[in-house]
Amino acid sequence: MMIDGRANELPDFQVFRTVIKYCLVIIIVPVLSFFSVKVVLFDGILRLEPITSSVYSAVIAVIVLHVTLGLYIYRAYNEAEKTPPKPVKKD
Repeated sequence: MMIDGRANELPDFQVFRTVIKYCLVIIIVPVLSFFSVKVVLFDGILRLEPITSSVYSAVIAVIVLHVTLGLYIYRAYNEAEKTPPKPVKKD
């Protein structure tokens, strides 16, 4: 009977791992995009004023955030359709 309990925990752990990965991506990628676009493009190449480059970089970071959230929702929706419903145990 212990094996049945472990089998039910494994998919839950995989879901938890996937959520943690996406949480890290949703936090890290917009922050990296903000600083990389600000330093390289707006400050380095275009030589904009600091406040202007920060505003434009924030807009880029918000767009990147929405794309990553959209990818997470898309993946979650597609996985939900693929996963068959769990059988209900009767005790």
